[in-house]
Amino acid sequence: MDDSDQFLISNARSLVECRRHLHRNPELSGQEHATTAWVATQLKQAGIPYQLGPEGRGIITGIQRDGRSKMPVIALRADMDALPIREENAVPYCSANAGVMHACGHDAHTTMLLYAMMALQNSRPKGVAWRGIFQPSEEVGHGARDMIKHGALDGVDAVIALHVDPNLYCGQIVVASGPQTAFCQDFKIIIRGKGGHAARPHQTVDPVAVAAQLVTLIYQSLPRQIDARDPLVVTIGQMQAGHATNVIPDTALLRGTVRTYSADVSTHARKSIDRLCKGTALAFGATIDGTFDAMLPGVINDPTVTAFCHRAAMALAGESHVITASSPSMGAEDFADYLTKVPGCMMRLGVRRKRKMITPLHTPTFDIDEAALPLGARLFTRVLHQWSA
Repeated sequence: MDDSDQFLISNARSLVECRRHLHRNPELSGQEHATTAWVATQLKQAGIPYQLGPEGRGIITGIQRDGRSKMPVIALRADMDALPIREENAVPYCSANAGVMHACGHDAHTTMLLYAMMALQNSRPKGVAWRGIFQPSEEVGHGARDMIKHGALDGVDAVIALHVDPNLYCGQIVVASGPQTAFCQDFKIIIRGKGGHAARPHQTVDPVAVAAQLVTLIYQSLPRQIDARDPLVVTIGQMQAGHATNVIPDTALLRGTVRTYSADVSTHARKSIDRLCKGTALAFGATIDGTFDAMLPGVINDPTVTAFCHRAAMALAGESHVITASSPSMGAEDFADYLTKVPGCMMRLGVRRKRKMITPLHTPTFDIDEAALPLGARLFTRVLHQWSA
């Protein structure tokens, strides 16, 4: 056990208090000003230099080193934003921001990175240099790009992250090489028809009827156009139209995502949706405009960096608690944007309580076993110590 371990174990209660403070005070993507200010205060008190991210959201710490040159610089990254979910947990640290909740564990990620930074500041491992990246706007998929433009990866040789996993028990760690998450594209479809009285639909072009047909076509058609061996998930997550029961509206809005394991399949799905929009518009006499956001790539863990992380996890948790064979998730994670610039690895950290039901990510009852907090922080520092070994 080194100085970093001792620091984190002795401050285990402080990690819990930190996480609960963040959990009580969640902020949505693009609004992380108070979270940023609070973390910045903790870094300042610990004597850790930093700069604020774009628009005063997010933090990039200065590169810390032991004085020697030509050392590899390893960035450790955590996300800070919360989700538009009303929390249903009956706990003392329940969200105090109505309709906003840390339902994806970003409060835990921030806590673990913050205390890892403090532990590293205290132990000053030799043979490696490090930087902390506290990132906003992960849930909307552009926070990583914003931080990269702001210099987060300048001078960095590799980047490490971890994500809590409620499917794994506390103490379990997944460290796997290769693909980990899906390529993801958000899309928006605007359907323009001709509104009118609900009693006379023949005098209108009903965009709700058009939307219903289009959703059905997308769900039925795309799986028949993609090789079944290439996973594809298309989800319409938002439908909006109208404001009264007796009025046929002029427009309808659909929003959704396309998730795949390859850019080629994602491109094929996009072309199929465009074609279905054109055909449905022609059939109904409507106008349909579809737009796609930039594609978020999948997380692909670098084998060399993953090997360092694996050795660190094994030394920390033991062989029986480290999982190396893991199927990729269809979830998306903008940590992938860092990996287009430098090699890296995202690990998964179990947070499920024993003898408790799974509380999935992005749900109103998500919570964690807080015993995972010092373990995650120690995993961060162990990776750096392993690098310098």
